[in-house]
Amino acid sequence: MADPIRSLVINSILTTLLNVIGSIKAIYKYTKDLEYYATRDPLTNLFNQRVFWELLGYEIGRAERHHQQFGVLVIDLDNFKHINDTYGHLVGDKYLVQIADTIHASLRLGDILARYGGDEFAIVLPDADHEQVHMVANRIREAMEAMTLVTADGSKIRGTASIGYAVCPDHATTAKDLFLFADNMTYKAKSLGKNCIVVPTNDDVVEVFQKSSDMSRLLLNALEEKQVVPYFQPIVTSDGQVVVCNEVLCRVLVGDQVIPASEFIEIAEKLGVVSRLDAILMEKVFAQAQADAYDGYLFINLSPKSLILKEFVPSVIKLSNQYQIAHDKVVFEITERETVKNMTLLEQFVQDLKLEGFKFAIDDFGSGFSSFQYIRRLPIDFVKIEGMFVLNMLNDPKDKAFVKTLAVLAREFGIKTIAEYIESEELLQAVRELGIDLAQGYYTGRPEATIRKTTKG
Repeated sequence: MADPIRSLVINSILTTLLNVIGSIKAIYKYTKDLEYYATRDPLTNLFNQRVFWELLGYEIGRAERHHQQFGVLVIDLDNFKHINDTYGHLVGDKYLVQIADTIHASLRLGDILARYGGDEFAIVLPDADHEQVHMVANRIREAMEAMTLVTADGSKIRGTASIGYAVCPDHATTAKDLFLFADNMTYKAKSLGKNCIVVPTNDDVVEVFQKSSDMSRLLLNALEEKQVVPYFQPIVTSDGQVVVCNEVLCRVLVGDQVIPASEFIEIAEKLGVVSRLDAILMEKVFAQAQADAYDGYLFINLSPKSLILKEFVPSVIKLSNQYQIAHDKVVFEITERETVKNMTLLEQFVQDLKLEGFKFAIDDFGSGFSSFQYIRRLPIDFVKIEGMFVLNMLNDPKDKAFVKTLAVLAREFGIKTIAEYIESEELLQAVRELGIDLAQGYYTGRPEATIRKTTKG
């Protein structure tokens, strides 16, 4: 009997050991997968933005030690939104993958390529002077110009891009300044007609950093003096008659000039003052709503950075209570284009605010796959249907069908719909016929410094 018992014991031990080894292998594989996907863009398999900044910082130190130059390229695809809107996001994704492969094939061994954002790529070119940086940039431009993506229906999509670059140390010596300069040169390429490379001049260096320095100073002064001004754009019923919501837009007052967020938000992010900016804005919004006895919804854009601030939820509760703003009248907007990578963190954040009675909306609904993940996993109250689909729906039956589908989907989830980019009576009538609940655009009301709470007249 001893031998069978001993055999059972040995077999049990071996089985346990095999299970342990299997678990270790599974954990190792899982860890390696996490490490890989933490550094890569899942669509193109290129390095992501976080890794780009780490490698750029490393290259600055390496080049300084060896007294070498190196380059930074920023590539912004031309007309990518048109491709997405015309052919759909699946084709848009294939286009991005082919663009990534085309750029990669044009680089030298050791060059670092990352997908920086939606349709923007960034490259570090180690040990490269002005001539070599321009040579690589031109090789990329020519390769993209020769590239063709053939769609399922036989349509041919060609690719072009606007390219800007910076050379360290000639144009800048820090990571943020190098990227800022190259990015500005890319915008300059766009303004010159796209599909071109801007060769930086000494005047460009002075202009870019003077402008950035001036805006940084003006923004910090405005924050110190709390010269943050809320503007409000009305959201009306789809018959155009009743204002039920106002979206809050951020402006900064500099002297007599009102500066829109588009001109300072990137600098605010680089300076690390976005949270401070949001806090001042929210307090002013609530104070104005209380003074005007406004009882409609207030839509407030929510930065993904708010998710990591432990004090955000308590501060919102404190402000709303202080100014006697009903929690269920405050709607936080999550912008689909600013995809939150940690969905678990987002779910917890939303649930925390929902428990306090606040509401949520998705902006740019339909512009990407994240939209559908959001409405499936989060308790969303409103969706704003992507404006470009709405704007084009009178001219393109595909866009109209897409808007209708999004409206039906939202209705099935019990979510209120808002059509953006309403620029005419015809568009307003069209969205009303599709059963969309609310409308927003210049036709129904432009942004103003006062809260609209009367019927459209």
